[in-house]
Amino acid sequence: MRNQDIFPLSAEKRAEGYGNFPYVIVRIQGAVYMQFPIHFYTESNPQKPGLRVRVDSLMDEKQNFNDLFNVVRQFHQQINPIENKAFKMCLVLSPNVCHFFEDNTFNFSDEIPEGGSLIDANYKMLAMNSLHYIID
Repeated sequence: MRNQDIFPLSAEKRAEGYGNFPYVIVRIQGAVYMQFPIHFYTESNPQKPGLRVRVDSLMDEKQNFNDLFNVVRQFHQQINPIENKAFKMCLVLSPNVCHFFEDNTFNFSDEIPEGGSLIDANYKMLAMNSLHYIID
């Protein structure tokens, strides 16, 4: 735990996939972020919160990466029916790799969102003034 951590991710939320890479962050307003865990599966759809990416093989990283970007692109369209009022969204792959989705394009960055208030899709607090991911 870092010095500024005042409310880190709980063990219960970690078990649901929160704080594990990859995940999507949606900026709701100011320093309020909503996290969506990403779950890859081959046959049985995991009954966990977040986005699900069906893949043919968990070992085919290149194809899975393409599938992941397609799911995130579709998710952006779902949450932003009116493009001029779009939420800012970021696909976070690691502590220093993310892709911001802007103008229908993924833009690489090595600075991932962190801090502020982190909430889930039900607007329940996940963490505050903390990293958005788990450090093992």
